Amino acid sequence: MLFRMRYRAQLVSPGGGWRMRRLYWLAIGLAASLVAGGSASPPASPPPPPRPNPWPNKLFLPDIANNRTQPAPPVVVYNFGEVPHGTICTHTFKITNIYDIPLQIMEVRTSSASLGFVATTGILQPNETGELTVTMNTSWFVGSRSETFHVKIGPSPVDHAVIQVQARSNTDTKINPGAVLFGTVAEGTKTSREVKIEYRGRWRDWKIVEVLPVSGPFDVQVSETSRGGPLWGGAEYRVTVHLKPNAPTGPISDLLTLKTNDPANPTMQLAVTGMVVAPLEIFPGRGRVRLDGVPIGQFDTKRIYVRAAKPFKIEEIRGTDDIVSVEPPKDASLPCQVLIIKFKPTRPGVLTRQLRIRTDLDGGTTAVLTVEAEGVK
Repeated sequence: MLFRMRYRAQLVSPGGGWRMRRLYWLAIGLAASLVAGGSASPPASPPPPPRPNPWPNKLFLPDIANNRTQPAPPVVVYNFGEVPHGTICTHTFKITNIYDIPLQIMEVRTSSASLGFVATTGILQPNETGELTVTMNTSWFVGSRSETFHVKIGPSPVDHAVIQVQARSNTDTKINPGAVLFGTVAEGTKTSREVKIEYRGRWRDWKIVEVLPVSGPFDVQVSETSRGGPLWGGAEYRVTVHLKPNAPTGPISDLLTLKTNDPANPTMQLAVTGMVVAPLEIFPGRGRVRLDGVPIGQFDTKRIYVRAAKPFKIEEIRGTDDIVSVEPPKDASLPCQVLIIKFKPTRPGVLTRQLRIRTDLDGGTTAVLTVEAEGVK
């Protein structure tokens, strides 16, 4: 009762009234500032519309040539599945230009050092098809992994296709090296490559029981080199691939399929890659180059490549003069050398010239380059 009387006395007293008025006006100012701040803040903007899926993804669909109206997927996915640790997984994507403008692969970026690629470098005209071969080296990881390729397609318009590859690297089985790599081989050469397969899983009687028939120009032999026994298990095999001497020139790209008695992983695959080249080869054009419509007194040039299976030197080029000349390579000893063919006509008309390129290979192996050119007024 005494407290209530003192509190009421403060309210009616001069000092107490001043404090109440101060609290009143502070509350009014705080409310006004809150109202003003709320009204000054801009209204929330709507979220941006989702970005459409990249249109270049459509080019990599396997049936896009027959079904061009299907939408582009957000990601193009290829799964290699479960493979022995160390396997170099390989897959080739077909690229079909379904549009009315020329397109080409301008750049390829990878998300990991375990990825590799070989892409078509030329321009794809409408309805033409190219290739993108991708590799994934499973020696870089254990277990499951997903990695990404960003493929820049252009030149107008420009966008990036998104390709995701997946694999599971199983350490029960190891392959070294992860593929049969022949490299560059001269035509007519008989050569071999070996791959070691090591099994350290729980299947004590694990075996490679068969090699499925191969379509490439090689023979395959499989031999067991060691076995751990009934207690410890495990086994080692050697796979030998012999390249036939009659293998045609061009790239080697094939898959070997080995069957095992393991019901969980009944097969495994080995990629076989390489390049068989002629003793001396000229490309592009297979030994023929054209320079058309060159005005008299001016000149035009073409770049060609001379390739062999091993380093060589160009010792002589016959058939040149002031009209058709050749700029020799800057590096004199490489397995692939560049020649610049220059045509400077002095009168109108068509000219055909054969250039003989002599090298130091096998005592003077020679290649013939045919130049077809036209001078105009």
